[in-house]
Amino acid sequence: MSLEAVVSSLVMSMQAGVPNFAIIDPLLGEPIPIEGADTVDRGSLSAARRQAWGRPVHAVTLAPSVALPPNLYPYLVELQGPDDPWLAGTVEIAWAELSQSQIGGLASSGTAAHRIGGWLQSSMSAPELTQAISAMLKVNTDAITSARYQRLADRRALAWLRQVAGDARVGAQLGRIQSWCYLDACGELAQLKSPGEATTPLRLSQAEWLSFMQGEQLHQTVARWLGARSQSQAGHPASGDARACYAQALAALERAEAAARRWPQRFTKPADHTAWAALTLLHPGIETNADVLAALNAPSPADEPLETLDTLSPALHALRLKATP
Repeated sequence: MSLEAVVSSLVMSMQAGVPNFAIIDPLLGEPIPIEGADTVDRGSLSAARRQAWGRPVHAVTLAPSVALPPNLYPYLVELQGPDDPWLAGTVEIAWAELSQSQIGGLASSGTAAHRIGGWLQSSMSAPELTQAISAMLKVNTDAITSARYQRLADRRALAWLRQVAGDARVGAQLGRIQSWCYLDACGELAQLKSPGEATTPLRLSQAEWLSFMQGEQLHQTVARWLGARSQSQAGHPASGDARACYAQALAALERAEAAARRWPQRFTKPADHTAWAALTLLHPGIETNADVLAALNAPSPADEPLETLDTLSPALHALRLKATP
């Protein structure tokens, strides 16, 4: 799907007369320059954001137990309907974020910030809406954890939560948030709809929470894999089905665990796992290839540390590409 097609699909998804908002996750920085803001003073920060966007903004207040300064809380930009230039503008920013996360393929980390969390429609007043979102961002699980913030304003987290818990349960907590759209890992517009006005809180089981916590490595694996796939497509995000990509990436991370047990000195950090997972997706059966095995089993030069899988992955990728007819 092209950038223009995403904008068109987003406009078509919008219900006439229902207010719409862009949700912003500023944890890793603002998506547009915010000048003259005192990040300690909430009023000053809100005024600076309002000035920068030229639109009303509404902060989402997190629970006191969340150890983040308020300037890093998510916030909403109130848009002025489907013709608002910032609708297309925020799609363009989201598209650039996705491309940046995938650029470089295996040579990248796949960790670029995703600040545009998506586009919401709701008939609630802004204070009601921010309160409803705040409730969704509280960790609610049977698992024992010190985590307090479920960072769904990062659209990748929301996409993975849908995979872990299912659309019915995730959608049921939206209540009067009629819809939440976002750009997925494959550059497609994804949409989660509320089944009705009643809100059913989502509580994750211990197993679901453990799966959800795999999200960081999963997103990095997908970004590096799809980035390598899209390098021949002028930087456009690789097309595909995001749900299928997540399922394949999860299986690939399990293969990376097995490889780490086989070559422990090659796997010293999480990036080594995501690199190997991406390689197995790009080149099925790579773990049995003689040339790759020779490279992985080769000793390091005297007085030099052994290259980790993350460092070695572009060379292994090139090795397999060269052997491909």
